[in-house]
Amino acid sequence: MKKTFLIFSIIILALAFFITKYYGLPTKSQAMRRINKFTNLVNYHEDNPKQIYKYLTKEYRNSITSENFEIAFVKENTYPYLTTFFINFESIEMDKNNLSGIATFSQAARLPGMVYKIPFIYEDGNYYMIMDRYNKFPDGSYLEKFEHIPHYLVEGWK
Repeated sequence: MKKTFLIFSIIILALAFFITKYYGLPTKSQAMRRINKFTNLVNYHEDNPKQIYKYLTKEYRNSITSENFEIAFVKENTYPYLTTFFINFESIEMDKNNLSGIATFSQAARLPGMVYKIPFIYEDGNYYMIMDRYNKFPDGSYLEKFEHIPHYLVEGWK
């Protein structure tokens, strides 16, 4: 009887380890890995918005196709910003169940101390970002700012 119980206990522990390791139960370290990959894409691979799109929430992806996101992303990045969007990971805050949180970044800018916060949620076995920066893409309202660019800034831009 003791031998059966011991074998059963070992099987249960091995199964629990396997599920935790390979089926991605939400953890802070998993969130940090995912956020770091996303940050790398945003900072160094902005020429590949299709990869960035994959890190956004299901709700957001349901609101805009990958192709339309790419078109909006490229157009948005042509706007004459003083500095490009570049973020440096600072910290992470998680809820008690590790199902959501907020990643805090310092934002590269002309003004020191600018902070950018990105909420994220756990869905379908991974963490996905909620980016307010892209919220105007689905309805096209981000294009309104292009109407007011001085003519001398957009020559050759089209």
